Amino acid sequence: MPFEALTTARLRLEPWSDDHTELLVRLAASPQVTRYIGDGVPWPESRASALAAQLRQDWQRQGFGWRAAIEIENGDQVGLAALTYAGAGAGVAADEYEIGWWLDPAAWGRGLAREGAAAVRDEAFARLKAPSVLARIQPTNGASLAVAAAIGLTHETESVGRAGERIAILRLTADRWREIVAGEG
Repeated sequence: MPFEALTTARLRLEPWSDDHTELLVRLAASPQVTRYIGDGVPWPESRASALAAQLRQDWQRQGFGWRAAIEIENGDQVGLAALTYAGAGAGVAADEYEIGWWLDPAAWGRGLAREGAAAVRDEAFARLKAPSVLARIQPTNGASLAVAAAIGLTHETESVGRAGERIAILRLTADRWREIVAGEG
């Protein structure tokens, strides 16, 4: 079953495929990208490649997942926007809908993370009928906290992630999302 890409003003968010493995390997090897992910240590290629294979399987199993963020104007793979279940050990219930984003440092500061995150947020509520979405963000990651706030997530609590890192849990409910969307129209 083919899955549809999401399109925003500047991004095409493609369902994860073999074509995106190198993107994940590149991003996961970047100390700038990984400093707020888990223990903050860049990943070896083998770890990123194994995750890329799992991400393809997630799409087949659950019908949603991580998406590669491609700039429409030039075709560059600039990052990813993720919608998935939080999973075991995430510091929240495993079946919670979680959104996230990674962006190449060369693409920072242009609002692309916000644009991609808003698109997967909307997919969670409109297509999947999620009761809420959450983001798990390290409290020192000001840029990601700003993206989360810009798309309507608010601080709910603190927890501990898989690597023992402190995380802030931010959430947006479906009811609040409907209010936000109605206000944009």
